[in-house]
Amino acid sequence: MRRAIVFVVLAALAALAAFWLAEHPGSVSIEWLGYRMEPPVGLLVLAGVVLSISVIIVYRIITLILGTPGSIGRAFASGRRKRGFRALSQGMVAVAAGDAQEAARWARKADSLLEDPPLTLLLSAQAAQLGGDEQAAEKYFNAMLEKPETRFLGLRGLLMQALRSGDDQRALGYVREAHALRPKTPWVVTNLFELSERTGDYDAAAGALKQAAKIKALPKPDADHKGAVITLAKAEKALAEERRDEAFSLARAADKADPDLLAAAALHARLAVESGRFREAAKVVERSWPRTPSAELAGLYRRAAPAAKPLEQVKRFTKLAALNPDHRESHLALAEASLEAKLWGEARRHLGILVTLEGEDPARAQVCRLMARLEEAEHNDSEAARAWLEQAAHAPRDPAWVCNACGAVAAQWSVDCGACGAFDSLAWRAPRRVGTLGAADAGSWGSALARITARHPVKTAEAPVGIPLAPLPDQPPLPDCAPAEPSKPAPQPSAGAALPAAKPAPPVSLTPAASKPAPAGPNGQQPPESSPEDDDPDEASAVEGSVPPRP
Repeated sequence: MRRAIVFVVLAALAALAAFWLAEHPGSVSIEWLGYRMEPPVGLLVLAGVVLSISVIIVYRIITLILGTPGSIGRAFASGRRKRGFRALSQGMVAVAAGDAQEAARWARKADSLLEDPPLTLLLSAQAAQLGGDEQAAEKYFNAMLEKPETRFLGLRGLLMQALRSGDDQRALGYVREAHALRPKTPWVVTNLFELSERTGDYDAAAGALKQAAKIKALPKPDADHKGAVITLAKAEKALAEERRDEAFSLARAADKADPDLLAAAALHARLAVESGRFREAAKVVERSWPRTPSAELAGLYRRAAPAAKPLEQVKRFTKLAALNPDHRESHLALAEASLEAKLWGEARRHLGILVTLEGEDPARAQVCRLMARLEEAEHNDSEAARAWLEQAAHAPRDPAWVCNACGAVAAQWSVDCGACGAFDSLAWRAPRRVGTLGAADAGSWGSALARITARHPVKTAEAPVGIPLAPLPDQPPLPDCAPAEPSKPAPQPSAGAALPAAKPAPPVSLTPAASKPAPAGPNGQQPPESSPEDDDPDEASAVEGSVPPRP
């Protein structure tokens, strides 16, 4: 269409020129070599046009004759190149399909047809890898390093080979070269972070992590969490090298960066306790308890008040448990504190709640061990204690640091799993149950529980929601550091005096003395009465008449 329009325009211009020449006639006088010519202007113009067209035609014919060999060569080269690209495409398809022999055949064909080796080096390397010839693949990747246009791809291929062989140092060298070429490529930055962390270069890992967040290779929450983990790893390294002040600062920074990171809170609290910052340690535990309660934090909370007496510890743990009242760790911490304070009823009540929370599954080992301690301490019943210890040997394991990648259990947290090397894979949870649990002669947890508690029933709670706060005597505030002088003991109230409640709570029926009637159980049955010698005077004085009746 465009050519037709151009032709029409040119024809119109030619006609217009001819019409103009016809309207303005004239002649031109030419004298040359004794000859004189006076042709009309129109004829002279026509002769000039014909001569120009003839010259152009002759030039084209001569050019065509002289350029025919080159044109034929270019045509053959173009066809060869097209066949080479077709072979290259077929080879890529074979690589994607996993056909090593077909990929190698097409790679050889493409290499013979194409005169540009970089185009076929990648296919040849991938075909060699697919066929299991890693040495040939490495040769092709190294050849790619010599070409600027394929150097980046060659580095990636060598990096993948080093990662598969487990040579982290060599892989780190390749990824650093790739980072120098293209620092904003996501896979380069993420591999630089992972390899720097794995080789212990935490400063380089932190820098790569910041860059990954900047180029959006990682979501910001993930980058913040990984940054806190790296800071915590630096704190662990500083602690191992006896740089305790630096370790404490790093642990505090990691805890601040990610308050949900249990390992950071635990290390922060532990170093605070070891350096005498007891108040800070207690605040760390209290801040972490609503989100990540654990036995480790409970132990650190106990150590944060080294001068506190058992009843003071019960009061402190009552305050702590109120921050997460329905969690099993809160009941467990209160049960252990009550055992230390010889509040047998409170200890049995919280352990009963834990047994109820377990449902049809066996109670965990720590619950069974605490029940054994309670039976031995309260009733001096070695047989019942032994039964609970036997159940503990078969019970589900207590929470520990478990790798989410391989399931290995670690004694303490580390940035990498010691078994599989996975980064940030350790979580505080109960290990997976393996095999059958329960006593050997019992078919289920229910029958085992009935057999164990036949002598001293467990006081299970009717509605184990929340933790009723047992009133305890007011105690002086705990010191932030270890006191230079022993503090005076708090005055103990008399058995008949009403004690102020630490916090309003639902009514709980506690009967520490034999003179008070025992409350009916869930089925209306009365629990077995305890003898006066079974009641502990400290527990009686602490809880008697302490809870007001429901209005």
